[in-house]
Amino acid sequence: MSFEIDFDRELALNAERIGAFIAADTYPDTVEPDLLRRAVRDYPTRGGKRLRSALLSWTCGLFGGSEETAKPAAAAVEIYHNWTLVHDDIIDDDDLRRGHPAAHVALGNALSASGIDASRKTAADFAVLAGDIQHGWAVATLARCIERGVSTKTTLGLLKRLQERVTIPLVSGEALDVHLSLRPLENVAVEEVERMMSLKTGALLEFCANAGAAIALDSAEAADSDPRAMETAAFAREAGIAFQLLDDWLGVFGDESTFGKPICSDLAESKPTVMLLDAVSALDGDDRTNLLSLLGRELDSAETARARTLFEKSGAPERTRREAEKLAESAKKRLDTFPDGKHKSLLIAWTNLLVNRKS
Repeated sequence: MSFEIDFDRELALNAERIGAFIAADTYPDTVEPDLLRRAVRDYPTRGGKRLRSALLSWTCGLFGGSEETAKPAAAAVEIYHNWTLVHDDIIDDDDLRRGHPAAHVALGNALSASGIDASRKTAADFAVLAGDIQHGWAVATLARCIERGVSTKTTLGLLKRLQERVTIPLVSGEALDVHLSLRPLENVAVEEVERMMSLKTGALLEFCANAGAAIALDSAEAADSDPRAMETAAFAREAGIAFQLLDDWLGVFGDESTFGKPICSDLAESKPTVMLLDAVSALDGDDRTNLLSLLGRELDSAETARARTLFEKSGAPERTRREAEKLAESAKKRLDTFPDGKHKSLLIAWTNLLVNRKS
């Protein structure tokens, strides 16, 4: 039995609600100097689909909770996600984020506009500080769940989980991402890359599902023991890996104007993605040598086209998309124990979006 929803409208409404909540928050108002304060607000207010806040809000609704009660937590995971992007863009040396200058680039421009001839490192230093404050902002925002009627015990439990179950795994995943790129490609196993993806991308999504259930049940402990809550956490974890697989595909075959990041930047950083490892394994002779020769440097348009041709010849892109779709289907099946309804339908459509998106 299907439940009719206007998914695009619901997703846009969620993004609008959470965006307004973040924009109205006064937490960053006392940050100095002005250019740092603007940087702290920059990424969280750039908009976007706000997929993580939607996952948290709709999981809360799935368990009978109120999306309004979950609003601070939904805003918190968006702010939290954005500090990781600020730091990630510095680590990857990416100049674009969502089609606009990355934080360290924007800060360099702001310093220049104020008459300061700052180095790229100095701009990056300011961006690190902006990300640090955003991390604190996320924690302070999550604590505001108490204002919406969530018990102090549950709120403290969520705060503890954010730092233990997200910060440590996510930063570890980022460290593994960097570490794997420093190793010879032939010494990197697919299982290691999948582990990295589970930590770097899956940890926050799993927290979103867990927190949504915890707020609805008003018990962080119950969200760990309730069989259906455990299934929704597994749902988010599988969906997260599917999300990352498609992200890797978009990183080569996406449109930079919609993807919002430089195309083939992972190749420039010599990052071993599942799709790259598959392609290298499938190719031989000159094709394999040519693909490997493109690693570790910025590619011009002709080289990008050559990389795409070699990937397609290997068959890896199609296999990557099929695996993402397979994981998405597995994730959706974990919701079978819930009765049909608005929030279940929204979460199924949310999963479909993950593997059909263009940005």
